[in-house]
Amino acid sequence: MPLISYAQNFEDVILWRALKRIERGFYIDIGAQDPVVDSVSLAFYERGWRGVHVEPTTLYAENLRRMRPDEEVIQAAVDNRVKSRVFYEIPGTGLSTGSRVNAERHKTQGHQIQKVRVPCLPLSAILDRHRDRDIHWLKIDVEGMERQVIQSWRPSRVRPWIVVVESTEPLSLRPGFARWEPLLIGLGYEFAYFDGLNRFYVSHRHPELRESFGAGPNVFDDFVLSGFASAPQHQQLAERAKETVNALASRDQQTATLNSEIAHLRAEVSHAEGCEAELQQQLAAHQSNAQAAMAREHELGALKEQLATVYRSTSWRITALPRFVSGVVRWLVKGIWAWITLKPGSRPRRVAKRILAPPLQLLTRLSKILDISHQANSVAMPDEPEGVRRLYQRLAQARMYVADGR
Repeated sequence: MPLISYAQNFEDVILWRALKRIERGFYIDIGAQDPVVDSVSLAFYERGWRGVHVEPTTLYAENLRRMRPDEEVIQAAVDNRVKSRVFYEIPGTGLSTGSRVNAERHKTQGHQIQKVRVPCLPLSAILDRHRDRDIHWLKIDVEGMERQVIQSWRPSRVRPWIVVVESTEPLSLRPGFARWEPLLIGLGYEFAYFDGLNRFYVSHRHPELRESFGAGPNVFDDFVLSGFASAPQHQQLAERAKETVNALASRDQQTATLNSEIAHLRAEVSHAEGCEAELQQQLAAHQSNAQAAMAREHELGALKEQLATVYRSTSWRITALPRFVSGVVRWLVKGIWAWITLKPGSRPRRVAKRILAPPLQLLTRLSKILDISHQANSVAMPDEPEGVRRLYQRLAQARMYVADGR
């Protein structure tokens, strides 16, 4: 798997070429700045290495703690002469420095300067914390404060395998290593490589590493650009990454819109399914009602057929005269009874009751014998002919008068 380079000037590629045989190595980064942009350590961190970051700027120190929770972050400047010092922060850049001269130069170029006071500690104290382990590389990038950092190395006897120091004046090609290189040589290091910005030194204790230096980063180093460095060669990658992020955001928006439409369609389908189920229930109810109506129609037809049979029967023809007489009697009785009830206690009522008693008794016996009205009522239908219904009513009324003995 290719190495992903995040460093500004391929410092991580050169260091990895020399140290790639080391598994889970250790580093110290003085002036670490951002945990991703221009980071020399991130390529190693992704391959299991861990280390210490020294960064006095509050924003970068907090970002390092957040993104590298399993590493040590020291928020301080490195100096052996004082316990604290004025530090000149230049927000949004890697130019923050403890050098007043460099800060004034940046100010004349239009940069905003913020003066803060930060704690200081010597490099020897940082190194001695890890005296019992190998420190595979040490990077010093302190924007003009390199001499003070290297001067604070002694009295520690710890010697990292490789030391990388930014060796030009900030934002220029002017070399600045003459002020501090003799100190580093005196600590037991030998110059090995210059990349145009940094000088690489190898400890006398690890001369085998020198053969890894000489050629610049090339195809045989098997690396790819991350697109997160500030160097120009990363700009096109950064633009493409931005375009990709924007395209993904647009696609996410389209996906959210489609998901909303799908949810709406699902709701409509669910509503349609509910309507379909309701219609099915109504259809089943209509079919049941139709079957019941057909059954009633069939029953009505059977009853009509029974009535027609009665009409055609001999008994119906034989009882025609009694039905007629019953009707006449009912009419007479009704009229006479209405006349009698006008004066309930009058003598005419008593006379009429004695006169009508024998005929009424005779009609009662005749009704019991024929039981015509009972048979007629048992077959009466609501839609039979008007004449037949009137006949049933007359028979029923005659029977009522006979039964009451009136």
